[in-house]
Amino acid sequence: MTSRREMNRHYAQAVICELQRIGYSSEQAKGVFFRHYRDMKRTFGLEPNVHDFAMLIDEFERAINRKYNPNDPNSIYVGHLRDRLKRKNDGIKTM
Repeated sequence: MTSRREMNRHYAQAVICELQRIGYSSEQAKGVFFRHYRDMKRTFGLEPNVHDFAMLIDEFERAINRKYNPNDPNSIYVGHLRDRLKRKNDGIKTM
């Protein structure tokens, strides 16, 4: 009988291989996987099959890296929040 940890390891390896099939290089696939795995696992668990989980990670990665387009109704400008956070963090560092 295989342990839960071993099953998770095989699932993770399969997702990384699927990310490589989508078009990521080996190093990129590992980086993207480890960057988003914990959040995606908490949200979706290990219920989706490997292909679907890899597609969710790819969609999440592309959404994060997408540039703001004011003509796109699906884009939300958050630059003012980013600037506000930077000012707040700079204020903490100077104290």
